[in-house]
Amino acid sequence: MPGVTRRSILRRSQGLPGYAAASVMAAAQTKQPEPARKLRVVAVGGHGDDPQTCAGGTLALYADQGHDVVALTLTGGPPPGPDANPQVRAVRNRLDSIKAAEILKIRLECLDYSVGNMEQFRYGTACEITGQRYKEFTELLLDKYKPDIVFTHWPIDFHMDHRAASLLTYTAWLHSGKKFPLYYMEAETGTQTQNFFPTHYVDITSMEQRTHEAWKALSLWYDTVWPLHDTMRRMRGGERGCKVAEAFNHHPQSPAFPALP
Repeated sequence: MPGVTRRSILRRSQGLPGYAAASVMAAAQTKQPEPARKLRVVAVGGHGDDPQTCAGGTLALYADQGHDVVALTLTGGPPPGPDANPQVRAVRNRLDSIKAAEILKIRLECLDYSVGNMEQFRYGTACEITGQRYKEFTELLLDKYKPDIVFTHWPIDFHMDHRAASLLTYTAWLHSGKKFPLYYMEAETGTQTQNFFPTHYVDITSMEQRTHEAWKALSLWYDTVWPLHDTMRRMRGGERGCKVAEAFNHHPQSPAFPALP
């Protein structure tokens, strides 16, 4: 009779139903389903530069994977015409935001809920929340963009326009039946975003240079705001165990898939 070895026992045990079931469960736990189609990724911000600065690395990763990525903002309106004076602050800011989006290879579309409240405490129409605006934005997001995954501002924020974008997006998500993943992003944590706690991180080390170039395109804000965001993404990188990262808070009642890049 041949001797019994550890290898022969292992071969026999692999045929047992319990072992097979355990193997299937282990595979299900480790293998994450990935969509076999082009995703519609939408990042909703208060201003023309918000999606690029708050989630630019993550959005660029999606874009490089071949997905349709839209930066949708409450303010900005139509792109400036060919005769617009680039020395006018509003025109310059809009052109800079377009350039930043192009560097990240994402599409920027700006609504005209103006005037944006750039002074944070000066009330502008962008921060208005009315029943009609909830309805209009919900229909726009769900019917026109049909998102598979959405990012928006964390609702506790020093800036009224950020809070408005967050609440409008949250309401649209509710009306969708909570059918797509909803992630909250941060802006100048401690200065604007308050009481933010990440649930997920995206390693954007491969996008470090591209996101920095996008920031440099924002000529009105680069010198004063870039150091804050650079410190923030390096801090999140340390938490994630990489060089630079972006952090998000995933709404626990929204789906986990499609997954972050």
